[in-house]
Amino acid sequence: MTSCVSVVWERETWHRPPAAQVVSSLSEGEADLTACLAALGAPLKVWQVGDGVALTWAWYESEELSYRLQVPMSQTFNASFDYATVDRETQGLLLVFDGADRLVLMREGSLRDLLAEDERRSPALPSSLKGEV
Repeated sequence: MTSCVSVVWERETWHRPPAAQVVSSLSEGEADLTACLAALGAPLKVWQVGDGVALTWAWYESEELSYRLQVPMSQTFNASFDYATVDRETQGLLLVFDGADRLVLMREGSLRDLLAEDERRSPALPSSLKGEV
């Protein structure tokens, strides 16, 4: 009788987060839409917010590591143990511009939270902009 151990590692990614120095170079109240697009490239989603516009960029990384141990206890019975870790989260960057195309809000975090419309889910937009999305 022999035992068996298997290990599986899976990884999935799409898009890459913008470099931290690129994001930190964009200042609320100073950067404009043209500079932000030049620095970050094409956004994933664009929508109107009042007289301005909101844009999001997103990236995703999924990593799963699983182990399986199988041990024969007798000729008719096997014991096994499975363990898996999963780390999945779509991250994003939200930029909001006013009617003059000036950056007025920048948030980074979970894309789900950045795009949340339900106020109980910690929306990213300040209350002055919530009704305008």
